[in-house]
Amino acid sequence: MNARSRHVLVTGAARRVGRVIALTLARAGWNVTAHYNQSRAEAESLLDEINHMGRKGRLVQADLADPSALKTLLAGPEPLTAIVHNACMFERDDADPDGQKHLLTNQKMPCLLTQALFDQLPPGAEGSALFMLDNTSMPAFLSHYATSKKILRAKLPEMALRFAPQLRVNAVALGPALRHPRESEDHFGGLVTSTPLRQASTPKDVASAILFLLENKAITGQILNVDSGLHLRSN
Repeated sequence: MNARSRHVLVTGAARRVGRVIALTLARAGWNVTAHYNQSRAEAESLLDEINHMGRKGRLVQADLADPSALKTLLAGPEPLTAIVHNACMFERDDADPDGQKHLLTNQKMPCLLTQALFDQLPPGAEGSALFMLDNTSMPAFLSHYATSKKILRAKLPEMALRFAPQLRVNAVALGPALRHPRESEDHFGGLVTSTPLRQASTPKDVASAILFLLENKAITGQILNVDSGLHLRSN
């Protein structure tokens, strides 16, 4: 696979786990389109790092709750062959009373982008899409977030079948990884100790799992739990 055919869009790439994903894929030889919404300075420094590796980097700004962002995300000098749907809305229900922004950002846009990725694949090219899911139990005030991720999870098998064999669709499901800025250390620590392995997933853990799924041509429709065993608690 030549460099031109390894072009990935990483949504929410400027900060935290998304940044590590983008850099990991660049080191593995992928050209990277890095999406951001408001974190422009961090996105620009990410682009510098990608370019210094000798990879082709590109920035794209978009609000994923806006359906018109679809065209912006796909407009580039070369076609995409992969998307990592890392960006998400993670807010209390009272910040999004009817839940529509959560649904648009976390479920509808990833599905629309995956369809668009399939539609623009060059003849004979193979592609890969990667959803980010969540195995953590959510409190009632995060029900819109939880619902949007639950719907996205349910869409995975159908989409994997629909787009095969040209496009593989998989997911990584996380447990506690990085503490949210508005989350207390005690709450995050409690989540970590509730996992069988009693440790948080690191951004490197997540990025390496994503790289594996993007590049393994025999896997589709699968959810890889990178959650320190948290999913076992619900079985």
